Amino acid sequence: ARADRPFLATTTAAAEEDDDGVWSLEGGSQRVGPRRALSLATEYAFSPVTSAQVELARWRDRAAGETAHEAEFELKHLFNRIGRDGWGWGVVAALGFDKPDGRAWTRSGVSLAVPYTLPLWGGDGALHLNAGLDKPRGATREWRWAAALERELLPRTTFFAEAAREGDARLLHGGLRWWIRRERVALGLSLQRVRAGGERASGLVIGVGWYDL
Repeated sequence: ARADRPFLATTTAAAEEDDDGVWSLEGGSQRVGPRRALSLATEYAFSPVTSAQVELARWRDRAAGETAHEAEFELKHLFNRIGRDGWGWGVVAALGFDKPDGRAWTRSGVSLAVPYTLPLWGGDGALHLNAGLDKPRGATREWRWAAALERELLPRTTFFAEAAREGDARLLHGGLRWWIRRERVALGLSLQRVRAGGERASGLVIGVGWYDL
């Protein structure tokens, strides 16, 4: 949640000029330690600079034998365009809900973040930086940040890496994204490593996305 694929924690600020009244659909599976998750997200671009996204996820902890569901609603607005200014920035607001086994849906928290994107390597890659604030329900506010790099090193194949921190939780994540059909269909494969509460876990992320629908 709160990320633009192929990333897990980083939002981009790149306005695509043809993103006007179009949909995208992304599905994924990830494993981190004993936890497994399946997710599905859909996004609608009202214009190249304004979009809304809904994401649903189902988590299962095999060690604890517990299952939980999550939902997030996100609205993103960019204040400029890379094609005009050479860089982009904006604001992202999100509202989250969760549903543990046997319980009703409840609001899990709200968040606000500022994404920044700078194209690199003549447009073959980019640097993405995020800074934001989370307010989990019933807990104190937590600052978070994320930084990511991506670059196309092979035809239709982009390599990426990101690092992020939210409260005491830290994430390292990286892999590759292959465009089966450029700007239309993409397949991602990556590895992640998470540290939180003094514990560490690693895992695999697989994702597929359909764009400009």
